[in-house]
Amino acid sequence: MRLSDFQWVRSRNSVFGLCLYLVLLGLIIVGAAESIMPNDVYSAESAMAGNKPVIQVFKAEPMELDSPASAAVYTFKVKLATNVQISEAGTNIKNISNPSGATLQGTANGLPASSIPTDGSGKFVCTIVASNEYGTNTAALELSIAANLIPAGQSGSTDNQTKPRTPNWLLQFSTPSTSTPSTGSKTGSEPVFFTCPSSCEACLKPEDAASRGYTQRCSDQPCYYSPDNQQKWYCYSEPEGWCCANEKVSQTTKRECTQMAGSYWSTNQNEALQACQPVGWCCRDGNLYQATKDQCAQMGGSYWSTNQNEALQACQPVGWCCRDGNLYQSTQAQCTQMGGSYWSTNQAQVVASCRQAATCWCCASGKVFQTTQAQCTQSGGACYSTQSQADAACRQTQIRTPTLK
Repeated sequence: MRLSDFQWVRSRNSVFGLCLYLVLLGLIIVGAAESIMPNDVYSAESAMAGNKPVIQVFKAEPMELDSPASAAVYTFKVKLATNVQISEAGTNIKNISNPSGATLQGTANGLPASSIPTDGSGKFVCTIVASNEYGTNTAALELSIAANLIPAGQSGSTDNQTKPRTPNWLLQFSTPSTSTPSTGSKTGSEPVFFTCPSSCEACLKPEDAASRGYTQRCSDQPCYYSPDNQQKWYCYSEPEGWCCANEKVSQTTKRECTQMAGSYWSTNQNEALQACQPVGWCCRDGNLYQATKDQCAQMGGSYWSTNQNEALQACQPVGWCCRDGNLYQSTQAQCTQMGGSYWSTNQAQVVASCRQAATCWCCASGKVFQTTQAQCTQSGGACYSTQSQADAACRQTQIRTPTLK
């Protein structure tokens, strides 16, 4: 709604009309507020160049939903992403467009437990996908629904079944009109499936395995197949990748990384190393930005530290220091230690002032005294850097100009 639409309010000479206008204007302003506030602490455009997004935080609370109305709240912090999508149990719950690539941090509310499809395991997955023109990063959380909320008859799934075996195994008949059981099946019981070894315990459908990064199939024999033989599950081993925990990167599986309370896991070591760098304070051109050490170098920063006070101390702007008529480039603190006067303006503006403020030994009217260059010139004298030079110059002047009697 445009403000011009409120012309009728301004045209009415009444207190009621004016109040209504102010209330509607306030609602427009509040409605325009965004729940996700970009954190432009450092230059996103400079840091993004050539870098994929970094998912610094992705966590859920609670991890188990214990009532039909309970829902998870997902907290996230993502750097350098132009788009962020969060999906819970296959349903998109958050989609953020962020063309500037500024840091995004906020929360997303999950679905109530009663709306999440359940299975024998009671587990479901929430994923966050952060992307920009240089690539995509993904992180996932595995949550669960309390056992008392799982419908009866769907329990009994083992931990190694990341996805449930559905549909349930039923009596098999070749046609509805015959009582002969189908081949390979006992009446009223499941066939014998391949048992996944402990080193390869994930029983998954190929498409589910691919979406989770499980690429190593342990056997061509299915660990489960549906009664209609249209869906088949196979044993997969969990891939090893690189885990960032306590600002250190080590090679682990994703499950081990979660147990270590790792903040980031990837099959790409360089990505993990990049994401695991601590965020500190970067000094560039006298200004302080929040960035990793690599990002600081890419931005052309001159100093980086995880200690903000140290970075502030080292990040004083460099200006010009005038001492004894000479100019030096320094910080204000350095100039004070040198006994000079400090200017933050450019060199050309400082040169004249510095020369005018410089002291010298002045020879004027046959007398030698110490003063500024400006005062010496005004008195018709000449400046010298030492007293002896000024004395000699004054004596020469007296010889050349005899006193008249």
